[in-house]
Amino acid sequence: MHRRRFLGSISALAGAVALRARDAYAQAKPLAFADMHSHIGILSAPADVHATMVANGVLVIARKIVADLPVIRRIPNQGVQQVREPAPGELASRFDATFARLQAEHKAQNLIEIVDAEALARVMSGQNPAVVLAAEGADFLEGDLKRLEAARRNGLVHLQLVHYRVSELGDISTERPVHNGFTPFGKDVIAACNRLGILVDIAHATSDGIAQALEISAKPMIYSHGHMTGTNPYWTQGGLRARAIHTPLAKRVAEKGGVIGLWPLTLQYRSLEVYAGALLDLAAAVGAAHVGVGSDMFGLPASVIPAYQQFGELEQLLARRGARPEDVRNILGANYLRVLKNALTV
Repeated sequence: MHRRRFLGSISALAGAVALRARDAYAQAKPLAFADMHSHIGILSAPADVHATMVANGVLVIARKIVADLPVIRRIPNQGVQQVREPAPGELASRFDATFARLQAEHKAQNLIEIVDAEALARVMSGQNPAVVLAAEGADFLEGDLKRLEAARRNGLVHLQLVHYRVSELGDISTERPVHNGFTPFGKDVIAACNRLGILVDIAHATSDGIAQALEISAKPMIYSHGHMTGTNPYWTQGGLRARAIHTPLAKRVAEKGGVIGLWPLTLQYRSLEVYAGALLDLAAAVGAAHVGVGSDMFGLPASVIPAYQQFGELEQLLARRGARPEDVRNILGANYLRVLKNALTV
């Protein structure tokens, strides 16, 4: 055999062996991480979610459908805003179509959908990746509680109440308040979520709205993605500061058993190491049992967690900073799964 061809064959064989070894390692890698807020394959190009999760040790992802997507836009120097009113039925039909598409993807990729407490228990005791069907904003309800009941029957288990549209449910953190928090319908939705077995997510809500949700909900809630601030956020502060949760409210969420999810926005955290420190600072403030990661993957303009491989790196960074193994496990997923289990148990 010609020497160059022989060396090429050896190189190709070595590459194939290395690839098989890498894949075998990925398959054997324990699945433990959970992301409370992701748009993978929704706001991004179609993705092999199953393979991505297995390769990076991710057990559960909450895939968030953006309910008000048809009527919002990112405007330069102004952030994300509503640009028009939706047509009757528009948001409902768009949500239903996206929901059906995701379910078809999950079936094709052999991804488990967590639809009840029993399914969650099986996922937590096994090593098969699973997804949570979630909504970012309840705009798809269009003021009809029966649509929430129908969505729950179809598999919705995680509902963020508001997003970037002042809606039938209430105010949002980045626009002038209209309802002084949640509307009567919004408050009914919170109570219905408790009854139906849906996890309530208060991200994007105003301080008044969060305080009202804390009074209404009999179940722990999550603030899936954002950050905590010592000053009370206000809509005129701009998207970054207005989106925060006030420290006293974050502590109340924790006291009721909930979880605060920190987003990995590069504008705030210039590196993954800085973000790891921020997670531990948040844990010191509200307790390590009440902190989680909401990556907002493919939803942020720039992120220190652009892909799921960063979860493994983050695990190492937290350990090097002296975090207890139990706290690392909780922050990187177990806290979210605990609160989800509570919500599903009705």
